[in-house]
Amino acid sequence: MENKVKDNDLIHHSNNQSKIKTTIYSIIEWEGKILSFLFLIASFQICYELILRYFFNSPTVWGLELTIYLCGTTYVMGGAYASIHNAHIKIDVFYAKWSRRVKAIMDVIFSYTLFFIFCGTLIWFSAEWLYEAVVKNQTSGSIWDPPIWPMRLVIVIGSSLLFLIELIKFFPDLMIAFGKADDDETIGQ
Repeated sequence: MENKVKDNDLIHHSNNQSKIKTTIYSIIEWEGKILSFLFLIASFQICYELILRYFFNSPTVWGLELTIYLCGTTYVMGGAYASIHNAHIKIDVFYAKWSRRVKAIMDVIFSYTLFFIFCGTLIWFSAEWLYEAVVKNQTSGSIWDPPIWPMRLVIVIGSSLLFLIELIKFFPDLMIAFGKADDDETIGQ
């Protein structure tokens, strides 16, 4: 009787994890689609700025900074989207020839360790920078002088989503590395 309760709890826990993972993947897919339109808006804004600058000799004071903010947003927020599509660059001279278990072991030891240190540090400091920008009402200091907290918020959200998606991908790799799952299971999908 006790084993059935534990098995049912395990199945229920697994279903909850699957729902959470599916929800997070859906949010990131949705975010990726929005970012593609944001990049399109940035492209049109750059063209608009070029026309004003070179045909009318009347550039805007906000054009360059807005372009940096828009492109920076797509860059920072696009990390999680690239991760769920396995689009991050890998140098796989040796990696491609390894078994799934060896890949998982190497990822757990090197990739995830370095990633979690980097991304955790980025989240920590960007949250501090965001707090400082909000409390002090900081602006960019340019002629346009927009507040800088929105861009700092983007860094917090983008790095948090990337951390979360890599954490989801970490556990199946950890299971394979320790031989608790089959080598041919799909990782992070």
